[in-house]
Amino acid sequence: MVNEEKINQVEKLAKEAAESGAVMFSDYSGLTVVEMSELRKRLAVLGADLRVVKNTLLGLALEKAKLKDGGLDGSLDEPSNLAGVRLKGPTAALFSRSADPIESIKVMVSYLKEKAKGEVKFGFFEKKPMTAEGFAELAMLPGKTVLQSILVSQLFSPIYKLAYVLSASQRKLVMALSQISKTRGGVDNG
Repeated sequence: MVNEEKINQVEKLAKEAAESGAVMFSDYSGLTVVEMSELRKRLAVLGADLRVVKNTLLGLALEKAKLKDGGLDGSLDEPSNLAGVRLKGPTAALFSRSADPIESIKVMVSYLKEKAKGEVKFGFFEKKPMTAEGFAELAMLPGKTVLQSILVSQLFSPIYKLAYVLSASQRKLVMALSQISKTRGGVDNG
């Protein structure tokens, strides 16, 4: 007999995984309860949720959400059985539903490095499978707001330079006319 509570949990996890921009699984071995609570608080601020769930339930939820890890192990033939192959040992699942899932990935990866405990296993970014190395690379990217400010400054720079060049010509013309006016006996208004 299947427990109704477990079925509901799988449904909820599947829905959360399907709605998340990033789903990352990590080994949390060595982290204390206090450290896990601190990490959860940091992630909650960013709109992410960190849960410890049984590997079997996570595997079932990922299958239900149609998230497959085919190709992570180098073979593109058949997606591997997530619950049996990749989800072994203590596993914490990060579900990032925020506007910027990279920020929650950065927090998780940096926290595990800072504490020198646990490690990223694998996960999904924008519904595509990703290795631990892929998440480490994503964690090194600047955040969304930083990238937006860089883009705006790059877009604004040519406009500013054009305005400066055009106004410089006007300034030179005004200065030249002022000098001509002075040499011909005109009145200095400046």
